[in-house]
Amino acid sequence: MAISTEDRITFLKQRPLFNSVEDDYLTEVAGRIDEFSQEPGKVIFKEGDPGNAFYLLYKGSVRVWGINIDEEEVDYGVLEAGDMIGEEALISGRPRGFNVTTLEDTLFFVIHRSDFENIIDTYPEVYDYLHSLMEARRQARELVFPWLHQGEIIQILTRRHPIRMLAAMVRPLVAALVGLFFLMIAGLTSLDTLPRLFGYAILGLAGIWAIWSWLDWRNDLFILTNQRVVWLEQVLFQAAARQEAPLAAVQSVDVKTSYLGRILDYGDVLVRTFTGTGSMKLTWVNRPKQMKREIEDLLLRVRKKTETFEEDMLRQSIRKSLGMEIETEAEDTVFHIAAPKEEPEPGFKLFRTREVSDDGKTITYHRHWWILLTSTWLPLLGFVTLIALLVYALKNSFVILGMQIPLNSFFFLWVLGILICAGIMGYNFLDWYNDIYKITKDDMLIDSEKKPLGEEISRSAPIKNIISLEHQRTGILRLLLNFGIVRVVVADEELIFYDVHNPAQVQQDIYYRQEQIKLRKEEADLEQDRAHISRWLRAYHEIQSEERASESQKFAADEDLEEDLD
Repeated sequence: MAISTEDRITFLKQRPLFNSVEDDYLTEVAGRIDEFSQEPGKVIFKEGDPGNAFYLLYKGSVRVWGINIDEEEVDYGVLEAGDMIGEEALISGRPRGFNVTTLEDTLFFVIHRSDFENIIDTYPEVYDYLHSLMEARRQARELVFPWLHQGEIIQILTRRHPIRMLAAMVRPLVAALVGLFFLMIAGLTSLDTLPRLFGYAILGLAGIWAIWSWLDWRNDLFILTNQRVVWLEQVLFQAAARQEAPLAAVQSVDVKTSYLGRILDYGDVLVRTFTGTGSMKLTWVNRPKQMKREIEDLLLRVRKKTETFEEDMLRQSIRKSLGMEIETEAEDTVFHIAAPKEEPEPGFKLFRTREVSDDGKTITYHRHWWILLTSTWLPLLGFVTLIALLVYALKNSFVILGMQIPLNSFFFLWVLGILICAGIMGYNFLDWYNDIYKITKDDMLIDSEKKPLGEEISRSAPIKNIISLEHQRTGILRLLLNFGIVRVVVADEELIFYDVHNPAQVQQDIYYRQEQIKLRKEEADLEQDRAHISRWLRAYHEIQSEERASESQKFAADEDLEEDLD
């Protein structure tokens, strides 16, 4: 059945691609595009085919896949209603780079090359949008993100606006000018050794500072997938810190820009979630309105899928309550927020700062290893020194500083020193290891401090009562080593996780659990509502059945009476 022009226009208006297109022209486009449908398992196009059109999925889903150098199939993801296919080949003029196969009954809108060229000639913003989208997907293919889930596709990948990098370069530039000033002084005076030394040293530091600023800008990524919004901060020589907001939990998206930001097209994107604690403020975002439109488009799709899922579940509940045959179970692709993908922490288990139980429901955090090192470096140095002293004494027949050392006295003092150093290190290790922060399987937060052979202080609070949640990394050392504090406000109490490794990950773990609690409650409420509706309909059905039975009996009685009268 053909889609009406009004439905076509509504569908096109909801796509960020046509956001800049005026209504009259969009009506003309809606009237000219073709549509066709395909059954499951049909090939839409193959790798190497010419790119003479691109497709908009109106209904259904397709699999995008290719063949690697080992002649094996590689899945690139699944595209659903609202997604575009084939625009890259149309813009670049190159052949198709992958294969597309339908997974279910699918309806496409087709925009041919001539119509597409007419659109971008009239509205260059459409070409700019597609070009930026292609660039983002190209970068996404070049980078590897192990935290992506099965079937998760990157829609947008962008960095902060280049002006943010230029602003960060101001201070290194000032430092370089100071270094040049010292070199100039060295050239104008006879006392040139010290100023020249200062000049070269400052120039070297300014260069390192500039490279650091550039890498810091380059490693901050804003990523939008078909499941979540992600802010990825890659700290040099450390694992990446990741904050994210699942689309299922996003309530609204706002953009805030300055006058200069509107001219240069940058600003802040505020992603608010239902609980509030998982809200994110993406700063200095390049093309912030585009990011907002893409998020809103995906939110619209998620909400439509949610409504469809709820209607299917209600229908199944009603059929079950009336004793009717149950239809095929609805696929739950909407309600659950995917758990953060576990990335194993390297190193010995005894020194790991984040431990996850086998069932994944209990997470235990220890303070960063730097805190342990700061408390044990002195006894550790003493331990190493004593070992070196023993090796030296054995090598020189216990002659130290020209004096013969008695063996009994040497070994007594050496063993005593070793025991003292080992005892202090063991105590400090237990003190570090016993200070734990925990997310329990009962959805509680625990802050526990225990002194070896001393008192234990433990505080706990339910995750569902969290009011606010934030993390901080202050100081160059904490930024370099990626540790800091996580502050949790629960009712009138505050829990602080001190010096935890990757505090953004800790915050994300808590936020994920909080969202799961909320979604479980919503599902329980919906199930209760469905049960109420089913009971009402069952009662109505029983009343109707009783009424029909009563009417049948009355009709039968009237017929008997008429027969008797006859």
